[in-house]
Amino acid sequence: MSQNLESKYVVLAAVDMREGSPLVISQGLEMASQSPRGELHVLAVSEPTPAVVMPPIIPTAEALLAPRPERLADLVRSHLDDFRKRLPDARVPAIEVHTSLGYAADEIVWMAAHLDADLVIVATHGRRGLRRLLLGSVSEKVARLAGCPVMVVRDKAHEAAHRVPEIESLCPDCASARFASNGKTLWCERHSVHHARAHVYSHSDSGPGSTATESSTGT
Repeated sequence: MSQNLESKYVVLAAVDMREGSPLVISQGLEMASQSPRGELHVLAVSEPTPAVVMPPIIPTAEALLAPRPERLADLVRSHLDDFRKRLPDARVPAIEVHTSLGYAADEIVWMAAHLDADLVIVATHGRRGLRRLLLGSVSEKVARLAGCPVMVVRDKAHEAAHRVPEIESLCPDCASARFASNGKTLWCERHSVHHARAHVYSHSDSGPGSTATESSTGT
């Protein structure tokens, strides 16, 4: 009797039931589906809310309990339906949900070790400044402490200011000046002054053109 010797591939997708959960679950399904014995474990952690001294606020019962497994299962089912529609030929991995109460990063790392996970998937929300300092970064701590690879996912949202091209295309005047001087002059008159952004210059043995055999960057 032949025996399937291929080991299982365990993916742990950690969600917070709020931001990032759809992306984490979707990515987890895709990664786990790529292995014939892929398993997807979805973990939701609820962090205990400490009582505030001034004024005294007693945490609610919900804040002292782990997330309801039924709610997490419903969330996973909704994304599973989308996964089947988007990738109808993909293998649906075995799926199990887990809920826990504690500090998120510690619970995720513990669960990964408990499951002998091959990959952990977490989301980052891009917090900055004081908010990031106070709340810390779950994804950073998991990546530092987990005993397996960690994939950090995030919705694509590039800042408009960063979308300005950092490198200008080859200036025809610069190419002509470089070709005429056999490379001794790199800049045309317009680009001979300092610029904040890099400017790429190319050289081709056949003369100025779009094909570059050598290139250098100057400012």
